[in-house]
Amino acid sequence: MKKGFTLLELLIAAAISSIVALGVFSIFSSIANMRDSSITQSRNIILQESLTRLMNRDARMMIGNSLSLDKSGQIYRLKLSTQNSMRFNKALPVDVTYYIDDENYLVRKEENNDTAFSMEMRIIPNVTEFSATFYDGTEYKEDVAANAKMMNITVKINEQQIVIPVVRTMDNT
Repeated sequence: MKKGFTLLELLIAAAISSIVALGVFSIFSSIANMRDSSITQSRNIILQESLTRLMNRDARMMIGNSLSLDKSGQIYRLKLSTQNSMRFNKALPVDVTYYIDDENYLVRKEENNDTAFSMEMRIIPNVTEFSATFYDGTEYKEDVAANAKMMNITVKINEQQIVIPVVRTMDNT
């Protein structure tokens, strides 16, 4: 009787080992993908919450009916005058513009003409779309309603669309 393994036994052992290794690899791969997906989703939730707070503060402290939407092709620029100045700590009114820059950042530009102040703040990276719809009392439309108390801001980040509800609860006319 010879000692050792036959070629057939070695091939069967190699095949079984390969199947087990492939199963372990696929489990680890799916766990890594789920982790990456949950990290991306939680980052987007944090960005959405931050942007919601900022835009709602801007809307609540908006001066009069200063809301406008400049739509040049696919480029949206949401403009408003507000007391919610990050530079002047709400002491002076500022003109705020939200838009996407050339490097796909959502930008909040704050300006005060009396002090010749201008500041651009990159808020969110990887934004491919930015648009707004305004509630006119019956439905949401792309046209700015002078008396709009609510609007939805739609932002697409890393191919995930996020809708941010913005409510103007105070009238600073």
